[in-house]
Amino acid sequence: MLLFSVLCFVAGQNVWAQSLDLEDIAQAVAEYESLFEDTDSASDPELEIELQRLMPLLPESILPTVVESDAVKTTPSARSAILGWWRSQDPLPASEVNERMVEHVRRVQHALDHYGCLSCQKGYDERGEIYVRYGEPERISRVTFDDPLLIDAIYQPGVAVSPADFPDNEFWRYLDLDRDAYFLFIQDGGFYRIGDTSDLLPSVLRSGLGYSGRGQVKSRMLLAAMRSIYRQLALEHHHFGSRFNDVDLWLSAREETGRLRNRDPLENSKIITGAALVQGERPEPSDLDEELRQPASIFAQNIILNARTQDQQAAYQREILLPSSSSEVLNALPTFALGVRHARFLKPDGTTTTEIYWHPESTSFTVPGYPAQEEYIIKSFVAHEDAAHTRLKSITDAIRVEMPSATEGVTIPVQTIEVNESTGLYHLALQWDQHEVTPAGIGNRLQLASRRIDSLRALDASGATLEMSDLKPLAYNIDTDQLAPWPHQWIYKGMRFGLGFEIYHLTYGPGDQTSYRVTYQVSSGRRRISSTSAEFEGQSRMEAEEVYLDLGQRAGEIIVTVSVKDQLSGHEISRSLTLMLYDEQG
Repeated sequence: MLLFSVLCFVAGQNVWAQSLDLEDIAQAVAEYESLFEDTDSASDPELEIELQRLMPLLPESILPTVVESDAVKTTPSARSAILGWWRSQDPLPASEVNERMVEHVRRVQHALDHYGCLSCQKGYDERGEIYVRYGEPERISRVTFDDPLLIDAIYQPGVAVSPADFPDNEFWRYLDLDRDAYFLFIQDGGFYRIGDTSDLLPSVLRSGLGYSGRGQVKSRMLLAAMRSIYRQLALEHHHFGSRFNDVDLWLSAREETGRLRNRDPLENSKIITGAALVQGERPEPSDLDEELRQPASIFAQNIILNARTQDQQAAYQREILLPSSSSEVLNALPTFALGVRHARFLKPDGTTTTEIYWHPESTSFTVPGYPAQEEYIIKSFVAHEDAAHTRLKSITDAIRVEMPSATEGVTIPVQTIEVNESTGLYHLALQWDQHEVTPAGIGNRLQLASRRIDSLRALDASGATLEMSDLKPLAYNIDTDQLAPWPHQWIYKGMRFGLGFEIYHLTYGPGDQTSYRVTYQVSSGRRRISSTSAEFEGQSRMEAEEVYLDLGQRAGEIIVTVSVKDQLSGHEISRSLTLMLYDEQG
């Protein structure tokens, strides 16, 4: 298929490089998108396979549109939902292609090439599925069974077990995603599936662990195998350190002098010490007496049961903590830090305007490995999307930033972008590019930043009930002696901080007067720090407010909530803003 051959060709290059000719990539993406376009075909096998591949990546919000009774749907609504989701995944909206889509197709091709499985529904085994979701693992290792100590232990009379009876396996970890992000794959019938540590044992050792002589022998063999397995896995992840300790202590108490007794004590002490640091101090000998007195069969069965329970808990934790997928597109690009906030306001024509406030963090313009420049150009780009993530319009702008001396900070004013005429549900995709300035004009892009503001809803223009804008964070500007937008997530003690907001659809009373109460509350977690209220009267159904706030002296995350009650209609509405309060600036 041309789609895969083109992307396979560009995969060896820097796909995200600015100088890359985008024609072939654009063609490949167009072919991929065409899979989801509405056709007259009732069933498309190629589309069904691709939907199966996408299933683990999709958010629960659109799964009902794509899946019915565990079967994928190829209806026009399903295809439209997929295309809308893909548009929402574009990390660089100002570019000509959807880099996340390119990355996905490249990953699928890699999975087909390296983890292919003819009998698997997706065309690759479960290693391929994890690769498509998360990309290249940080590390791949294998549990081996050629250790002479292990071979010595499993060669026992009456039970035929050899290293060839242990399954091939791969241990993948993604600690850059989460400290508990790892997967153990077991080869099963010619392909790999996600398994647990018990699956690393030959089937002959997982049964018949009784009180008979043969059962005791098998139990000792199983424990020796588990010690070898946990010794290796404990070096890969701390979860397995305590398991190794338990098995090693039991076996050490029973091993006779000789080859098994003379194993490397330094290696084991490293594992035990590492596990103790994570799991807690090693138990005192008296705490282990009862466990150490257990016969081999009982202890082995308990180890297997506990291992399965812990593996299931770890799998459940991964399901909760890990994202459905991750992208490496932005990881491969130099990025700079921006403070970005937004607020919605209702206009007289009934549409909603979204104001986007942005400002670079103080050290953002420093480009590692690149000489400092006297000035830069920052280009901004905003895509205004409808509910289905179809682009309605785009807004572009550029500002020139002159760099001060090394002892001064960047002092450009906070920038504001307005997106007008929003109705219903809408989304915003934003990108900023920092360029060098050359004698010939704008030079290379040095850094970028990217944001999405999804699932915004236009404010209620019906007038039937009280409505309110979002809270606009404000900070005192000493140069203008006025409050100006504050786009950062942080503030510091002593800073003159305020809020701006608008109230709509207040009810007229006698004499065309309005009456409303505004309550300001500052809280930290569930603890209310301060609260104050004020009552107002006016002659307009719309009121605009600006106020300074006392945020207290408690450092940490705080939530500011503003509630408005129309005293005449009884309607109430509130908006909140989260900030991180620091002891001092910087």
